[in-house]
Amino acid sequence: MKLRYLVVDGQGSLRLVRRRDVEALWKGRRTAADLGCPAGNEIRLVSALCNERIVPHKIFLLRLPLTEGQFTRENWLTLRIFTMPDCVTPREVVEHHTEGWPRDFFTQLAVALDVPRQALNVPLGIGGPLLTAAAMRVTPKQALKYLE
Repeated sequence: MKLRYLVVDGQGSLRLVRRRDVEALWKGRRTAADLGCPAGNEIRLVSALCNERIVPHKIFLLRLPLTEGQFTRENWLTLRIFTMPDCVTPREVVEHHTEGWPRDFFTQLAVALDVPRQALNVPLGIGGPLLTAAAMRVTPKQALKYLE
């Protein structure tokens, strides 16, 4: 499986970003601005697990918390709370992470991934590699094997 990341940029459009840049954001070596996003308190991130032909197999949504455009230890703890059922209900997790995406999300996603709209009729989940990494206390790359 190949992993493609997309973010909602400052104009509200989905755009591809390099995996290494997202992982650098996760490690605190890049900022939201480096990914073409506003330096606010969150970044909207799509993780698309794709087959060898770059056709999506699974899609995950995540509103990654940030502090002034950077991912900090405190943001990691906030993200981790979303994996704890005694802190947040599954319904609250879904409501939070699915709120505020572009109205034409699937059209934009199809264009950004260069696939027909029908190719996006795949499972849609919350989190993806970064939320799994926070829950399991592993790297996003290690978390990927649990999502395939």
